Amino acid sequence: MIYLRWAIFCVAAAMLAAEASAAAPPPEGGEEPEIIELYNSVEARSQALMAQFATDEETCSNEVRSAPLVIPVTQGERLVGYAFVTPRFCLARGVNRFQLDGRMHFIVDQMIRAAHRTPFTLDEEAAMSEAETNSALLAAASTIIGEGRVERLDLLGSDLRLLQ
Repeated sequence: MIYLRWAIFCVAAAMLAAEASAAAPPPEGGEEPEIIELYNSVEARSQALMAQFATDEETCSNEVRSAPLVIPVTQGERLVGYAFVTPRFCLARGVNRFQLDGRMHFIVDQMIRAAHRTPFTLDEEAAMSEAETNSALLAAASTIIGEGRVERLDLLGSDLRLLQ
């Protein structure tokens, strides 16, 4: 019990000493130390993602987003990872986006099947090729949505996770 009281007393004294030294003015003739703000890459990444996922009223005023998809990524004939994307359909004028909500699970199922038939590919420079997969996903979704009802398909947030 005495040791516990002694430890509490030492901690309290150390806290008071630290508080007093922090409140002390800078030394005579010296400048205040410069505060260095560290670059926060998480915040920058969050801002970039928010800009990417923002609604684009000028080019895509009638849009529908589906559940995120996990698409395989291959290099040659070998599976090297998975990409996590959120499909955004830019619908043609006059298409009621609320009618698609009830069929969205069928659309997602068709897109997952198409993504496994035509996965993303990595080239030698580790650049991801999305064009073939994007067109395959659009064709698969159009079988349920209908031809000519989707202007384009955007794959947002391509978060690539490589296998170890």
